[in-house]
Amino acid sequence: MPQVVLKIQDTLDKWGMVELQGKVDCPSSVAFQGAHIGDLHIDKTGTPQLVIGHHILTGKVVKLEKPFGVMTKTTDKNWVVKSVIEEKYIFKTRPKPIIQKNPPKTKG
Repeated sequence: MPQVVLKIQDTLDKWGMVELQGKVDCPSSVAFQGAHIGDLHIDKTGTPQLVIGHHILTGKVVKLEKPFGVMTKTTDKNWVVKSVIEEKYIFKTRPKPIIQKNPPKTKG
């Protein structure tokens, strides 16, 4: 399963991980690193929803058994811990198309 690390708040202390079932296709001319893939929304019940293009995926939040550390290397032997990831957002279901209803045509 592809996994993506994301920043949850503006501070570095709360990060999360997104796990997708399957793969995300992208044109060969576009690189994934640093690219905007979609929008993650959390509804009032705490259910995550991921909108990618004209599709929406509904997932769930799972607490990790072992937290992940996000670190950056400063020198050959020194690392700085940026954050600790304690939960991930899992999207296992197929994406549903977002269908927008057209307004009714008026006679005139």
